[in-house]
Amino acid sequence: PPRCLWLAAEGLRLEARAAELDRAGNSAEAAFHHRRAADKLGEAAALCPDGHPDGPQLKEHAQEVSLRAVYLDSLAGAAPSMPLEDHVGDVSLLMDLSSAPKPVEEEVSALIAKSGASGTSAPMSEAGYQLVAALENPAEMRAYAARIIAADGRRRASSAADADVDATLHAASNFEGLQQALRGASWVELDIDPNMDRLDLGMKFAAEAASLESQGRREEATQMYSKAVAVLQFVHKYDPRCKNPKVKEAIGKRVEELSRKVAGAS
Repeated sequence: PPRCLWLAAEGLRLEARAAELDRAGNSAEAAFHHRRAADKLGEAAALCPDGHPDGPQLKEHAQEVSLRAVYLDSLAGAAPSMPLEDHVGDVSLLMDLSSAPKPVEEEVSALIAKSGASGTSAPMSEAGYQLVAALENPAEMRAYAARIIAADGRRRASSAADADVDATLHAASNFEGLQQALRGASWVELDIDPNMDRLDLGMKFAAEAASLESQGRREEATQMYSKAVAVLQFVHKYDPRCKNPKVKEAIGKRVEELSRKVAGAS
């Protein structure tokens, strides 16, 4: 189907861009593009006609790309120690993607113009921060901060007062400063969904541990690394995705890396 072709072409295009960013060490932006690519490839696999050999290929490749995104997210912005090829292999398709329509790019400036400047819609970047700051509205900045901490898998504690939140936000004068202030804020806590996929949960624990470690909170970081190891060991042993040798090997290596973190703190 035409849409299947477009999704496959778009997914591979996004994955190529993600690979460039990945190899350049830009973990956060690479993870974003890997996730978009995995979504498109997964949709393409679902639309592939029954019995077509490209269906399983697309599904498996989407899983590998998704795993890479989860891994990069777990690094909390640090450069990856595991090469892209440890997670993502090559994919060869029979379908003719040259007949797929060229994907249409949308400029960030156009997105901002359509959505308007507000804490709930401004881009999470220096430009977006300056837009929200120019509103001089504490509620808008709190909404903007809520999106930033949500992207890190955290949330505002229910006991946090607006005055405490505003004190943290006022201490920042740019986007990077705001991110740093939020990572160390006492009123920010990890947001755990009890129904979360265990692989995502393990990587989320690992990302939180890395963040705590970067703040010098070593005891808390070690406890979080231990949680990550426990969850990922379960995934490595029981998760059906580990029937894919690349996925199983990649998770095994991540368990080894995190276990060394725990052992080093003992």
